[in-house]
Amino acid sequence: MSEAPKRTRVVWTETAVRCLETLPKKVRAGLLAKADELEGCDDPEAVHKPLVGPLAGHHRITYGRYRAIYKVVREELANGEMLYTATVYFIAAGIRKAHSKDDVYRLAEKIVGMGIVDPEPPKS
Repeated sequence: MSEAPKRTRVVWTETAVRCLETLPKKVRAGLLAKADELEGCDDPEAVHKPLVGPLAGHHRITYGRYRAIYKVVREELANGEMLYTATVYFIAAGIRKAHSKDDVYRLAEKIVGMGIVDPEPPKS
């Protein structure tokens, strides 16, 4: 029996859209281009680096010192086809500043811990 076909789609949350709007145009374009790599790929979890610690289960898109955090949700369709939904949660977007209270990962941990990330993708 052959493996079920896979599809990948990227769903942008309202939070992600708002974060993108605040970034410099060049950074926004770079992050969007890298997010486009997820569209149609076989395994969206293998495209970008996985995170560890409090953000385990999430992956990062990197553009220079800017980061975008996303999570992959898998669902099996009624016909047995596997759909990988790469729901892009811009939990935080900003500059990586190691050992700083303004570090983008530190901010992302706080937001995830408070549970204020969009729980559902926007309706299409």
